[in-house]
Amino acid sequence: MAAFDEIFDYVDRDTFFQYFRLFLVVCTYLIFRKYYSAWAVKKQTQTQYAQDERELAEKSEREAREKKETIEKLEGEAQEFGWGKKTRKNVKLTEAVLQEYAAEQRQRKQTAYDAQEDADIEDLLED
Repeated sequence: MAAFDEIFDYVDRDTFFQYFRLFLVVCTYLIFRKYYSAWAVKKQTQTQYAQDERELAEKSEREAREKKETIEKLEGEAQEFGWGKKTRKNVKLTEAVLQEYAAEQRQRKQTAYDAQEDADIEDLLED
């Protein structure tokens, strides 16, 4: 350790090595923090993307199953009566579609209302 001999005249050898190790650890942290952050973001994005795809697949399967069950239920109700089966079946299907559409519209309006409400009070919020 000839390079540090002059420093040892002013600072104790053990103290110098403690601070030198600390300096190396801090520098290593500062250098690799950027790379770790980029890797963590990439990994989180991949995980979130996979989870979103899985949820989308499950949602589409669930919606298809629910739609099929609704149609089967409506067909079952339509078969209870003798005449006008086809008309009753069509009316029931139309009712189901209209109810679904009305629920979607209510949800959209509520979402728009919530967003507007948030915008109204946004200037009153403090950080």
